Order: sequence, then structure tokens, then C-alpha cells
Amino acid sequence: MESNNDSAPRTWSMRGKARGRSRLKESNSAPQPPNGPYFVGPWPLVALLALALLGTFATAFLTYRHILLYSHTGGVPESALCRAQGAINCDAILLNEYALVTSYVSSSTLGLMGFVFVLWCVLNALLNQRMRKIAWIFLVLYFFTALGVSLYFLYLMAYEVDNVCPWCLVTHAVNFASVAILMAVAIKKRDDFLLPEISSLAERIYFVAGGVLISLLTFFVAGMVEQALTVQDRTSKYEALINDPAVTMALLKSSPSEEAPISPDDPVFGDPKAPFAMIVFTDFSCSACAKHEYLFRQLVVKNREALKLVYKTYPLSTDCNDFIVSNLHPMSCQAARAAQAAYLLGGNQAFCAYAELLFKNQRLFSKAPWLDFASKLNLDTARFQELLKEGSPADRLLERDIKQGRELKLVGTPLLIFEKKRIPEQYLNLSLVKVLEELIYANHPDRKGIRLNAPL
Repeated sequence: MESNNDSAPRTWSMRGKARGRSRLKESNSAPQPPNGPYFVGPWPLVALLALALLGTFATAFLTYRHILLYSHTGGVPESALCRAQGAINCDAILLNEYALVTSYVSSSTLGLMGFVFVLWCVLNALLNQRMRKIAWIFLVLYFFTALGVSLYFLYLMAYEVDNVCPWCLVTHAVNFASVAILMAVAIKKRDDFLLPEISSLAERIYFVAGGVLISLLTFFVAGMVEQALTVQDRTSKYEALINDPAVTMALLKSSPSEEAPISPDDPVFGDPKAPFAMIVFTDFSCSACAKHEYLFRQLVVKNREALKLVYKTYPLSTDCNDFIVSNLHPMSCQAARAAQAAYLLGGNQAFCAYAELLFKNQRLFSKAPWLDFASKLNLDTARFQELLKEGSPADRLLERDIKQGRELKLVGTPLLIFEKKRIPEQYLNLSLVKVLEELIYANHPDRKGIRLNAPL
């Protein structure tokens, strides 16, 4: 009995040792995460980071240069970073048909997206060693793809095109150097690829989604910059065209004629007998009309023997103008009716004085100051009040003007018509003098000696 009892503990001890040796063997056969840096230390990643920064700079420069060349219809200044010298010519390469992967995406933009993705991988691996293995796998996949692209473009540069792009060569060199580092580490650490993945599912989703999003963001930013520069280029060229007198007159002379008949009872500023009429459709609630009113009157004052200003009232309000979609100026119908009432009671002088009061006091329209203004001009306020009503003679003059504006399909004010030509708003400035002169010369060859004085 004693011998049987003594052997039991020894049996259990031997079994425990066997299980321990088995577990030790299993632990040695399946690599485990080391206590030190996981998969790879920081220095290979620092080297890749330096190369990625160089590649990002090179592709960013090429992308920006490509955008400049394609967004500007004229020439662009030569870049100090890549001056044309002999066979060296970055711009010639960027303008080559091979520089576009599709009709919109350039190869330099794709390269920039790639290096931004590399920066994302390297920085995540440096900051979080749990993600180093997955980052290394993606870097290997990316750079082997990039290596194939580099070989293709090196072939094109050597055999298909006549120029060399130094910054393109820099990006290809970066790709080759990165592949060398990746392969050297991969060969040295080939056993570590068997290490179990220690990054969490959330970290892997963040890594992949973040890399894709930041690459797409780079693409969209490049597209937005190109669109902005294209708009800027076209705007500057448009401004140059509209400021060119020859272009201005060619456009005006070729534009359709606009009929705006002048009636004997149209209000006039200046001498009614002046030969050339500036016909203005105006809204007394319109701030732009108030701004241009001073210019129009000064032109007439400086050229009384040649010019007169004929008024047509055209409120931008649905209260009296059914051609207008929205009630932009709710008080403008009443203001126009009041101005016509002033004309019927005091003629041109009263209308012009009343119009001046309206333009200077637009902020008071909500208080309906029509009678107060009439009183200031010593008009018969009783008769004036009757003329403010719908259906009155003043209202009929307003309806006539609105009808003429509707026939011109007028949806905004002011509109200036001179010699049957609609003058675009961009010419309603001091250059208007030259425009008026040219239209007089075009329609009245016998008046080519006339010179209009510019307002101060």
C-alpha cells in the first residue's frame, strides 16, 4: 500500500512535466510578438519617410506645373525649378500626350496621390508599432506597382519622347530606393511575417479607410486648384477683352438693335432738342440705378448740345409689373407713380428734381414719403395725391413704360439704350464716353468730328 501511494505523486509529476514540455514546444514553433519593436524598428521607416517627403515634393511640383500649363490658355513663366536647357524640359514632358492617364487625370497627380498614401502608411507605422506589419504589406504592394509604372515612363522618356524631366527621374529614383529598402527588410525579417497580427480590426479599418480617403482628397484638391486657376485665367482674359475698345465696339455694333420709342411726354433731363438720346429704364428703389444716375446726368451736363437723358420708369415689383417674377422692390411702383405725377404737375424740371429726391432717400420708402417730397417741390399736393391712385394719368404713363420694358424682355435695371444699342452694365463707367462716341460715329458718319466731354 505504501509503495502504491508513493508512485502516484511521481506519475502526476511526470505528466505535468510532459505537458509543460509540449506547451514549450508549441510556443517555440509559433512565433510570438517580441518584447521590443514589433516587426521592424523605426530606422527603416524613417528612411522611407524621408524618401516619401522627397517624392511628395517632386510630384506636387509636377502636378502644380501641369495644372498651370493646362489651365492657362496663354503661356506661363518658366519655372526656376526646371528651366529648359537642351533636352531637359519638364514642361514639354508635362504637355506630352503620355502625361495624361485619362483625358482629365495626369500621371503626376496619381504619383502625388501615391506618395500621400505612402506618408500615411509610414507615419501610422512610426506612431503605432501595432500597425507596422500591415503598413509594410501595403507599402510592398504599392511600391511594386509604382516600380512597374516607373519602368514604363522611363521607357517612354528614353525611346518615345525627345525630352528629359529631372523631377520625374527623382520620383522614379525614390520608387527604386523605396523598393530596395522594403525588400531588404522583408528578406531579413521574413520569419517575422509569421507573427500573429496584433492590430485590432478597428485599427485596420481606420488604416485602410484613412489611406483611401486621404488619397482621394489629394485628387479632389488638385482638381479644385485646377478649376480655380482655370476660372482665374478666363476671368482675366475676359476682363482684358471687355476693356479693349476695339472688342467693345465690335460687340456693340454686332448686337441686335433695340427699339425704345421716345414719346413727347417722356421726362427728359437736359435739352429736349439735343440730337442724341440716352434712354434709361430705371427703378427708383434700385441702388445700382441711384449709383449710375449721377454719371448719366454729368454726361448730359458736360455735353448739353449733344446729349439728353430720357427716362422710362420700370419698377421691379409684381405690384404693377407682371413681367417680374419676384417682388424685388415692393415700394417701387408707388415711387414711379409719384415721379410721373411730379412730371404731370411740373414738367421735366419737377420730374428730375423729384427723381433726385427719390434716389437720395430710398431708405425712407417704407414711410411712403411721396407727399412730403411733392411739398418740398411746391407741387399741388391735392392733385398730386389724386395722381398717385391706380388708373390715374400718372399710372397710365407708368404702364406705358412697363409695356416697353416688357417688349425688351427687361428683368433688371438700369438699362441704358443709345443709338438703338443696349449698353452692357460693365460699360456704365467713365469708359461710357468712348462707347457713346463710337456709336455716334458708326450711325452718323457725318458727325465724326464730335467729341464728348467726360464727367469729372
